[in-house]
Amino acid sequence: MTLNQTSHFVLTPDGGVREFSADLAARVAAGSGRLPEYADSRVRYLQITVSTEPNDDDIKIVSAGASIRFDATGRMTEAAPLKVEGDQISSFEHDACVQWALRDVPVAAATRH
Repeated sequence: MTLNQTSHFVLTPDGGVREFSADLAARVAAGSGRLPEYADSRVRYLQITVSTEPNDDDIKIVSAGASIRFDATGRMTEAAPLKVEGDQISSFEHDACVQWALRDVPVAAATRH
């Protein structure tokens, strides 16, 4: 199995987590897409990439986070590294997003001895 998929998540200050499509993520990053529900706010962004190599059963997971700010219309105006202590993504939030990104990856059957 060969796999290469990227999932995009917004983590809100009130504890919400929202996944959005790669298409919407690209449009927001390019300035042509909006997320009006985040107008005039700053949220944390987490990108999870899950990949495998042909003929290899190992799964590789790479994550990257950022702090993103939106204007009054919901257009992204800033993307910055997670620097401030309050900006950090908790291990629980990170692991929950990784598990969600893995939801469609086939799992091998359990081996019984």
